[in-house]
Amino acid sequence: MKSIIRKDEAAVSPVIATILMVAITVVLAAVLYVMVSGLLTPTGQGPRVMGVNIGRSGDGTNWTLLITTTPSGLTTSAVKLTITTSGGLTSLSPTAFASLTSASWNTNRAQFVGTGGTTIVVGDRVLISTTTYPSGYAVQIADSQGILYAHALT
Repeated sequence: MKSIIRKDEAAVSPVIATILMVAITVVLAAVLYVMVSGLLTPTGQGPRVMGVNIGRSGDGTNWTLLITTTPSGLTTSAVKLTITTSGGLTSLSPTAFASLTSASWNTNRAQFVGTGGTTIVVGDRVLISTTTYPSGYAVQIADSQGILYAHALT
């Protein structure tokens, strides 16, 4: 048998090569677009945290939690304070800021002092008795979406 040897050495015609190059470019552009559009999508509000400075009152009888930053739209009825002992036991069950009033001081030994009505704003304070909740106890401020702040009283 004779072997057939082609005399033309062109493997692909120039027209087909051009079509293949355009198709590959379009596919790569589509993949790149999908990857980049996923990176540029906004992620939402970002982390929901509350900035709080803890200190003692001038006479040392209360812890003062000064709110320095807060997510917008938090209400005193939605945000709750929980206090736990150094051993992790609950000392003050989750209590809405709206319920932490001067009238309930004898029960909770904590009071929310707000300036924004029912909305929590920067500059609002929470007073907590140092006698009932000594150093080493921990505070947690949370709403229905999660924990906004947690720290030990020191």
